[in-house]
Amino acid sequence: MTSEPMTSPSAGAVTANSVLLIVDAESLLSRYPQPSLDPQKPTVIEDGFIFAISATTAAQNIINDSKIMLTTNNGKVFHIRGRTVSLLAEHTVVFHNMTVHDTGILSPPKLIVHGDQTVPAPDPANPTQPGSHSADDHYWECSQLSTGVTACELNFMLINQRCEALGYFSWKTEVTLSA
Repeated sequence: MTSEPMTSPSAGAVTANSVLLIVDAESLLSRYPQPSLDPQKPTVIEDGFIFAISATTAAQNIINDSKIMLTTNNGKVFHIRGRTVSLLAEHTVVFHNMTVHDTGILSPPKLIVHGDQTVPAPDPANPTQPGSHSADDHYWECSQLSTGVTACELNFMLINQRCEALGYFSWKTEVTLSA
């Protein structure tokens, strides 16, 4: 079984800088074993549980100090996605709200959803021949309006394999945008 050709849903629309926010689900649940189950009152988390990766220098990607350094090298639009570090893929993260303090530096984030995208997956019977399945793709999109520093708050939920929310969390970060 082969997968059909995949075109990025955003490839024709906008040239964007990708940002990946990686949540350490196991450590987060270990530190906060009874997180809020109310999305309106999320558990506020400390530094050290979310790692941001973008096209910036490696040194900036290694430091985990709740600060994100973004450089526009592919237009002024950013696509922000979240994933988890989870030993057996038992947890998934969904960022459900993002706010920007200074909307003169970074535009308010907008949720973009592309439905029914073809996603490759290995075929257990023949792992060297890719298979595929359908899934919805989503990310948050915002644009750099000027250089500078702004505070951002990101709200997310950790979800188990049965698509049940295990907890709602809030993370405050400082984003520095440069040209």
